Amino acid sequence: MIKDTFNTIFSYSKKSIGFVLFVICSYAIYTKVLSNEHWFEYTQHLRNLLFDIQWDQWLILILLMGFNFIIESIKWQKVVKSSEPIRFMNAIKGVLVGQTFAFFTPNRIGEYAGRTLFLSAGNKLIGMTQLAWSSYAQLLVTLFVGCFAFAIHVNDYNWIDAQWLYWIKISSPGIGIVAIFIFFYKKEWSRKLKFLNIIQIETSVKVNLLILSFVRYLIFLMQYVWVAYMLKMNIEIMPLVLSIAILFLFLSILPTVSVTELVVRGQLLLMILAPIYHEKMNIISLSSIIWGVNFLIPSIIGAFLLLGYRLNR
Repeated sequence: MIKDTFNTIFSYSKKSIGFVLFVICSYAIYTKVLSNEHWFEYTQHLRNLLFDIQWDQWLILILLMGFNFIIESIKWQKVVKSSEPIRFMNAIKGVLVGQTFAFFTPNRIGEYAGRTLFLSAGNKLIGMTQLAWSSYAQLLVTLFVGCFAFAIHVNDYNWIDAQWLYWIKISSPGIGIVAIFIFFYKKEWSRKLKFLNIIQIETSVKVNLLILSFVRYLIFLMQYVWVAYMLKMNIEIMPLVLSIAILFLFLSILPTVSVTELVVRGQLLLMILAPIYHEKMNIISLSSIIWGVNFLIPSIIGAFLLLGYRLNR
């Protein structure tokens, strides 16, 4: 009798974990976004701009967001295939739930825990380490394209200290070479370090991750260009693309939380676009729309996916 009661309580506890996580994530989104003074700072101007945008323009932006998460889901499938093949729909769910956990954790570290919820208990730790390869591939693309754009655009930024600029120019090529070497380096460990062989992935998978990361990077750039078009920002495409690449570079270096990234992203955009565009309200609106589509909406969707989820299936 006592055993049956205990099992019943334990069963309901497992079922309620998803709801508890949903409540926690929803509360974090509300308190750190909707009640944040920065969110309402440009509300009136943003509202006026939003009403002028056609529905089909919003549709294209949402489709780009969808492609973004589809590619990330394919990356997630590929990187965990050797340890635990997962269905495409579960990969998408994992990415979205990971987005929810990343929303209120520093440097998006919660994404690791969120994604591994859809892996079996014995593969969660391996999944976390394998996800690092996917993140590393995206970081490599961001650094290389960003450094290239920075080298072209750097003379336009008088707020950068000359001494720092000198050291960046000298160290960047060496850092890039080392980063690529580390990414493709593969070693068969033995003895006490033999367990490290489990987290290795095939070179072909690494190449695929780089290609998919570059495609995803292009989608991010397309989103910014498209939103600039939606907002009728009179700015040439190439300078805008270079500026956004520099923005991605800075965001990859700066430690942020997704909820505070809205403010950081906006301030960085103001600094980076200053030489070529001067309408501050439009720049903030551009940053807010991108942040809402790429971070807020997926985080809310991921929070709802937690409602019917069990940690121990």
